[in-house]
Amino acid sequence: MAADEQAALAEGMWRATDLLWAYLTEDRARVRTGLEGLDDHQLEHTLAWQARDHDWLFDDLGEPSMSVPLLDTVAALAPVDCEFMMTTAVRKGVAAGTGLASSGLEDFPTAAQIHALTVCMAVMLLEAHGRPSALEFVAAPADDYVRRGHPRPYPAP
Repeated sequence: MAADEQAALAEGMWRATDLLWAYLTEDRARVRTGLEGLDDHQLEHTLAWQARDHDWLFDDLGEPSMSVPLLDTVAALAPVDCEFMMTTAVRKGVAAGTGLASSGLEDFPTAAQIHALTVCMAVMLLEAHGRPSALEFVAAPADDYVRRGHPRPYPAP
């Protein structure tokens, strides 16, 4: 793998992790600015990483519950321009029992897809583990990224 591609993947990993952390800590400012200024290439790497983590988490938790009130609370943290389309897609997938795969998410802009996956992950983690353990769950791989030589490639939010 070329060094540029590896650096892009590492940045996508950190952007996805930091956005999930922002949702879990209910940090509206960090949620809204988490993807600002990223070019299409950076957004695609972030989406790829978040989709990987979402699928892994879904498999790990089995058929996780996603309560609509918590979904609405977490989704309300999203940027206004993607909140409605995102909650519509997530609700459609939850109602159909198919997750986001069949909800038409791919028709949305990349940033909205990232936010939708992140909201889903935050809700699954909160319901399965509660806030403190969910944060520990997210912090552990971030610490591992650093140990493996992939520190955050931009200033910490």
